[in-house]
Amino acid sequence: MNNLPPSRPFSTSARVHPSFLPYLGTASRGKGLKWIPPLAGLVAVGYGVSAFRETQIEKHLLQVKEAEQAELAQRRKDMALADAYGDRTNLEELERAMRVYEAQQGNE
Repeated sequence: MNNLPPSRPFSTSARVHPSFLPYLGTASRGKGLKWIPPLAGLVAVGYGVSAFRETQIEKHLLQVKEAEQAELAQRRKDMALADAYGDRTNLEELERAMRVYEAQQGNE
């Protein structure tokens, strides 16, 4: 058999021809694709913040509406009391208020 040493040693550090071959796979991916995951994360966080803000605004508007309704109910109650007892600006209203008060005391 042939016991001659190989004319050229084989190694992993052998040069690849053509020289652009190792970079061929990375060039086809494109540089914009590496920004997709952070961009998707940013969009998700933005959506979450927007949804949270909307729910907080809705809660605030509901509280304001409930406060306005409570204030309106209190005004109605105050007006009913003023109608029942009068505002005591003249003697007739004061007498009518006394009659209403006495009638209520007699019913209880």
